[in-house]
Amino acid sequence: METPTMPKPDHHSAQPALTADGLVAVAAATAQTWRETALSTDAVDREAAEAAVRQLYAAAFGSASPTPEIIWCRSPLEAARLVTTSRDRLGAPMRDRIRDLPWSQGRAELAERLGPREFGRVWQATCGELAPLLSNLITRISAAVEGHAADDAERTALRIGLTHAIHGQFDAAWLPLYEAAGMACGLAQMARAVSWWWPFENAVILTERPLTLRLDDQNRPHHGAGPAIAYSDGFALHCWRGTPLTAEFGERLAATTPDLIRAEENAEQRRMMVEYYTPERFLKESGAEPVQQDEAGKLWRMEMPGDEPIVLVEVVNSTPEPDGTFNVYFLRVPPDTRTAKAGIAWTFGLIEDEYRPLAQT
Repeated sequence: METPTMPKPDHHSAQPALTADGLVAVAAATAQTWRETALSTDAVDREAAEAAVRQLYAAAFGSASPTPEIIWCRSPLEAARLVTTSRDRLGAPMRDRIRDLPWSQGRAELAERLGPREFGRVWQATCGELAPLLSNLITRISAAVEGHAADDAERTALRIGLTHAIHGQFDAAWLPLYEAAGMACGLAQMARAVSWWWPFENAVILTERPLTLRLDDQNRPHHGAGPAIAYSDGFALHCWRGTPLTAEFGERLAATTPDLIRAEENAEQRRMMVEYYTPERFLKESGAEPVQQDEAGKLWRMEMPGDEPIVLVEVVNSTPEPDGTFNVYFLRVPPDTRTAKAGIAWTFGLIEDEYRPLAQT
């Protein structure tokens, strides 16, 4: 194999190089679209993905570009297993040449053009929001792939295979900036067309997007009625607020009842079940009664064997709804709370004696 060389990044030669503010503005204009790409569960565009592969190989190898075999897999697990069992068929890994080299060259050129201070500002402004989310997803999917290993040897092989992957749609954190600067356009096309993929000398493995990808309001993988991330071959991740679950517990979580909550011996899993079922529903359907009442509301408490008690304050919104009804809310408060007023005060960061509302809202 010849020594890797790369053409200069693909700039828009008809336009002058954008300033730092110009790069931020162009990247910001596409930020929402890129987020949608990163979290897409749509069917992949196979034709576009295969065309982008040819473009990337031509840019990396020039006239000596090979014509790699295209292999489609249904999930990162299926692809990683193929990598571990088909090295002779695949040939040498090409991630360094196809993805890492243009990434590092583009970063270096931008840093030189903008200067260290401005480059740091631009990088944070254009890549900072999506990067933690996508890095977390990559880490969790990788861990789930390794978790399917039958033994330590297979786990090591899968871990090595994952190092050769390019993350397609999950590269959407840094691609808006590079695309605004006219760089890595082939990789941007791949991210729009495909999920994880593996470039090798003789073949390229491309994977389908997930069928399901669910997050909570803090961008953590999360779902209580099935897997948070699922692929068409059955590879799936069950998570609750970002905490990985076994498939067995994920299915039990979706079927939670008060009796199952009380029977659960694992305290952490019981807390998840209560949160899924909602504490107020669990208390009411378990026959609990308020233990204290004052002008602030009603205090509910249920003892949990081997765990801290569940304590809630029930409050009624003093402002009526358009139909004349009043909404009722339940607020989870610390287990040592003894009065409803103390619980409401705690939600404002106060002690009971300091809580003197002028009017309820």
